[in-house]
Amino acid sequence: MHYNPRVVKLTDDKTTLRPVEDYALMRERGSDADWFPVEFLVYYDGSQIRNFAYVRRKDGVDIPDGEYDVREGIDQRRRRWKKWNGKWQVKWRHRWSGSGH
Repeated sequence: MHYNPRVVKLTDDKTTLRPVEDYALMRERGSDADWFPVEFLVYYDGSQIRNFAYVRRKDGVDIPDGEYDVREGIDQRRRRWKKWNGKWQVKWRHRWSGSGH
């Protein structure tokens, strides 16, 4: 089979996703509800989350679809995560990530 080199996109083998398993505090965005602890496994590409393996409450209660404020990391920086149709996304600048599980 012959490939047209102008059409075929070369992949960068140097790009590797780094798994990070950790704990965070989360609450529904715009609510005064209490923060609840979650555990998660995400994959970073550099300093940005590229994929979610899982996000689950430590008490086992299901997290419904919605938009959430998340405090995670050593600096407890706030981030915005969204669960839509059962898939997690993270807000990058002004758009939501396209992939999430």
